[in-house]
Amino acid sequence: NAIAVLYENLGETGKADEHFRRALSLDPKNSQAHNNYGSFLCRNQRRDDAEQHFLEAAKNPLYETPEVAYTNAGICANTAKDSAKAEEYWRKALSVNPRFPAALLHMARLNVNAKNFLQARAYLQRLHEVAKPNAESLWLGVQTERVLGDKNAEASYSMLLKNGFPDSPQAKQLLGQ
Repeated sequence: NAIAVLYENLGETGKADEHFRRALSLDPKNSQAHNNYGSFLCRNQRRDDAEQHFLEAAKNPLYETPEVAYTNAGICANTAKDSAKAEEYWRKALSVNPRFPAALLHMARLNVNAKNFLQARAYLQRLHEVAKPNAESLWLGVQTERVLGDKNAEASYSMLLKNGFPDSPQAKQLLGQ
């Protein structure tokens, strides 16, 4: 598994694939290897195979972080423009761990894009209870509160974005650059 990840980082996709398959033949219940292989397959446009590996990882009762596999399955579905399936997987991740920051951020973004701003607000509030705001979450907050009409919350998100992440693409977008 580690060698496969290394080969992928070196751009050796053939060797990475070979080592992922070898790792799983040696330990078919290795959820981390299934999750890593799923991510690799998704990055290489083999989304159906990727989904199978994410689900294999998540179903293992000994896997300590199935929310990671579900979140990655959602990311993979989203790259295939299947937002319904992405949402389903992110909801599964949050059913396993309601405080998982990555799934909360993805759900916030999904709801902003779908113009479900009240839901986006709820996900952002949950996210900011468990993780420090980042440029993306703050920008989502600005957009959400702008539409919902909460000028104080919008100003707060804007100030945090401009002061905390002044060089970020989101801050530049906020400033109209």
